[in-house]
Amino acid sequence: MRKLNLLKYIGILFFINVTSAQTLTIDQSYQLAVENYPLIKQYELIEKSKEYTISNANKAYLPQVSITAIEGYVFGDFPTMGNSGNDSKFKFIGLGQVNQVIWDGGATKTQKKIIEASSNVDKASVEVSLYELRSRVNQLYFGMLLIDERLKQLEIQNTILRNNIDKVNKLHENGLNYKTDVDEMKVEQLNLNRQKKDFQYTRNGYQTMLSYLIGKNIGQSKLEKPVNPIAFDTLIKRPEQLRFANQRNLVTAQADMQKVNLMPKVGLLGAGVVLAPGINLGNNKISTVGVAGLSVGWDIKGLYKNSNEKELTKQQLNQIDIQEETFLFNTRFQMNQKTADIERQTAILKDDDDIVKLRQTIREGYQLKYDTGAGPLIDLLNATEKEGNARAEKALHEIQLLMTAYEYQTIKGN
Repeated sequence: MRKLNLLKYIGILFFINVTSAQTLTIDQSYQLAVENYPLIKQYELIEKSKEYTISNANKAYLPQVSITAIEGYVFGDFPTMGNSGNDSKFKFIGLGQVNQVIWDGGATKTQKKIIEASSNVDKASVEVSLYELRSRVNQLYFGMLLIDERLKQLEIQNTILRNNIDKVNKLHENGLNYKTDVDEMKVEQLNLNRQKKDFQYTRNGYQTMLSYLIGKNIGQSKLEKPVNPIAFDTLIKRPEQLRFANQRNLVTAQADMQKVNLMPKVGLLGAGVVLAPGINLGNNKISTVGVAGLSVGWDIKGLYKNSNEKELTKQQLNQIDIQEETFLFNTRFQMNQKTADIERQTAILKDDDDIVKLRQTIREGYQLKYDTGAGPLIDLLNATEKEGNARAEKALHEIQLLMTAYEYQTIKGN
């Protein structure tokens, strides 16, 4: 008994998974588009590059060893102490030096800050590019929803015509109607089928593009009609804002490096010299000299440029401020445009229900007149077409309002 219940439970889960797999939402489309876009791989490359660069920066505190060997002709008098017994002008000179940094003025720490800030700027730029995919998804997704609604309305009109054709055929068989009425309705039905084919081919094109964009075949998937987001707040949350903030951090970190360049550098120094033939100190054929101690270096040329560097930093930060201000201005301008569109579309949509109801009542009236022989077929066909157009316009306005609402959310950053 338990085994049967378990199998039943597994079967229910399988059914749920299959059913959910056949439904695609707008949020799933956003996510799949990002995951499928090749630029997403850039994140990993940026992170690896940062790790390697920081690792190199950390090696600045490792001992630095340099060795130089020279074999050559010595010009001029080489210092000696007495007669060396070797007057050769050809000598071997070996130079060796070991430096161990004790304090680099904060250069390594600041360099790592610059690397981190630069990496964050690159990541934010990738995020901006990926966010732009939402607009493409909106166009394709809502375009398909609109076509689906139009196909539904065409099917309603087709059903009305099909029912009338059946009625007229029966009347014609009993000699109570003209065959031309049947032909007129069939022509209208063919016109509907032609429109249906046009919409289906257009939808197939949208479907192919959306499948390619999200990396998933959605041929058997049903698009879920999203809920209209009622709240339209004006708070902007775009990835561009994070990029501007990271750009400021990068400029600030680079300015800190200018301060570091004004600091002295302290380290331990060890150096040695080998000469062969050596300086005469007896019977030595090789002379060696060594030195070890504390080294201090201070390059003051940065002092001459310090004031100019500070001004350049201010100018760079001002440029970023202007760029962000311009971006926010243009974003708010687009939001105002979409807000006006939403208000206009909402006002239009309020009358659509009444228009559809009236068109349906008018068509039913002409249907009754035609059925009783009190009205011509052309009136019924015109009324049927106008009702179909009213339904199509209502569906169009609904999807347009929904799409505009999601475009508003995309512009401000949801």
